[in-house]
Amino acid sequence: MTSVPLRGVLAALALCAALAASAEGEEQAPIHLPEVVVPLPRLEVAGDATGSATVVEADRFQGEAKGVAELVSTAPGVAVHEYGGLGKLATVSIRGSSADAVTVMLDGLVLNTAFGGGVDLSTIPRHWIDRIEVVRGAEGARYGAGAMGGVVNVVTRRADPGAWSAQAAYGSFGTFTLSGDAALGGDDWSALGATSLDATGGGFPFLWDFTPSTSGDPLVPQVRQNNAGWLGGLLLKGDWSGWGGRFDALLQASAARRELPGPPAHATLGDGQDDGRAVALVRHARRLDEGLSLIVEASGRLDRLDATLEEAPGGARQRGGALGLRAETTWAHGAGLLAAGASASGERITSESLGGTRTRPGLAAWIADDLAFLGGRLRVGPAVRFDQVGDFGGLSGKLGVAARLWGPLAARASAGRTFRAPSLAELFLEQGLLQPNPDLRPESAWSADAALTAEGPAGYASAGAFASLYQDLIVYEPGTGNRLKPFNDAKASFRGVEVEAASAPLRRLLGLSASVAYTWLRSENLRGNEQVLGKEISHRPRHRLFARLSIEGERAGAHGEAHWVSAQYQDAQNLVPIPEAWLFSVGGFLRLLRRPEIRLAVEVKNLLDDRTLQDGFGNPLPSRAVMVTARFSQEGSAP
Repeated sequence: MTSVPLRGVLAALALCAALAASAEGEEQAPIHLPEVVVPLPRLEVAGDATGSATVVEADRFQGEAKGVAELVSTAPGVAVHEYGGLGKLATVSIRGSSADAVTVMLDGLVLNTAFGGGVDLSTIPRHWIDRIEVVRGAEGARYGAGAMGGVVNVVTRRADPGAWSAQAAYGSFGTFTLSGDAALGGDDWSALGATSLDATGGGFPFLWDFTPSTSGDPLVPQVRQNNAGWLGGLLLKGDWSGWGGRFDALLQASAARRELPGPPAHATLGDGQDDGRAVALVRHARRLDEGLSLIVEASGRLDRLDATLEEAPGGARQRGGALGLRAETTWAHGAGLLAAGASASGERITSESLGGTRTRPGLAAWIADDLAFLGGRLRVGPAVRFDQVGDFGGLSGKLGVAARLWGPLAARASAGRTFRAPSLAELFLEQGLLQPNPDLRPESAWSADAALTAEGPAGYASAGAFASLYQDLIVYEPGTGNRLKPFNDAKASFRGVEVEAASAPLRRLLGLSASVAYTWLRSENLRGNEQVLGKEISHRPRHRLFARLSIEGERAGAHGEAHWVSAQYQDAQNLVPIPEAWLFSVGGFLRLLRRPEIRLAVEVKNLLDDRTLQDGFGNPLPSRAVMVTARFSQEGSAP
């Protein structure tokens, strides 16, 4: 809970700009801090002009049946691991990292829990998302210990007074969604309320080989069973300008029920899971002096997980929570914007296997600058941070440089180091076949990257390379009684190339736009016996490609997408390959009314109906699925 939130940095930048502009006047008008609206598409994330980042704007996919995992997967350097599709577990890896090494945030609030295992993206309702900010590289100096691979920040829609929307969709396998939101406000306040429900029967057909070691046997038609689920969400947020500054508040809650079918060769028709989360934030920003401002923030999170599992008699019942306090000052000096702050936090986990409750405090302090030279053509971003997470402490650092070369061309480069403390679950929690290890040490990562970019009214393009070194990685190995236990036994290197490009809509060509994101990743195991030394890391394909072509006019539009994931390995010795996979999707919409907007949309996923698709852990993925959506919306009064 001690990470520096992206929205907090954005608020600080806007506050300093407003205060500096009004510093010479004797009387100060009320301070209003609207979000910065940047024409799409764009590369830069607010608060760090030197970072390797991609902003995925939800408006590009309005009315489409895409969850958070699918939106994140449109960025380069990112691998989303889906465990069966249709609302099932989905985690994210950046530049080859584990899911634990990616910090996932909602409006700047960290969602990573003491349970470990990374954040399940399927638990974040998708209907009220404004954009998703994906920052790649070792980012602990700016976002806190744990961000070894990068950061994913899901930003919810702003409260735009007078705006409202309602959406309903129905499709294959008994899948449906309902959502609605509305905003209101006055001269110095605004508020937004939103709710959503997603559900599926999950019974999709697939083909399965029950004897993979025997060639020539036919694939057996099957229907996925015990695969239903639902997810409900609530969002309340608002802001108020008064008392010499601005107050922001947010409350988000979600609850889900999911059946867990298991692999076809060992179906678990009685397994299931109930989980839930609630996060809250209150933030106050105010001016202290000319060019000097203060942000104070309090936040909290509650997590719940109840599971019924065949392999764990009695199931699992886990409860977790976290509290955080954070203060940051920003100073708009002559050469840039200096930020310094500190935070205190605490996290807790309760489980029957623990025999009670485990708690862990956290402290952090940081300083970062955004320096501008040569009339802003050269930007330098140094940052350093100290984190103390329970018994584990360490420094994280980063230095980034960005330079405007000529016209729309620019270059950027950065290097950083961060670490991740073992989770309370890895240290102490008995979880079915998993044993804890209280002797674990923190993982650490060094990362460097460089890229050339071009960005302007026509769109953007970026091409770059990166290299990362991970040390003392936590991996599970056989322990006692045929159980698995975590050890700091892994060391790995990753290097690769990231290319992305997106055009703005070409109005003269029926609003034609195109985007592409490609990643080449080379992984290497640097520690272990001769059977695994020098081999590729499992579940890390060398190639990933996302491409999209769309046309949008006043009354109608259409799009087509292609995802390609090259072959990868399921084991550390590179003996069990996972075949490459192509996935094609198409969709279109009709706009029946402009104001309020009434839009009908249809989307077809897995267009070629490939029923042999599998995730990296042997679970079948859905066959062809069709989703029809009706959306009603009204824009608000904000500029």
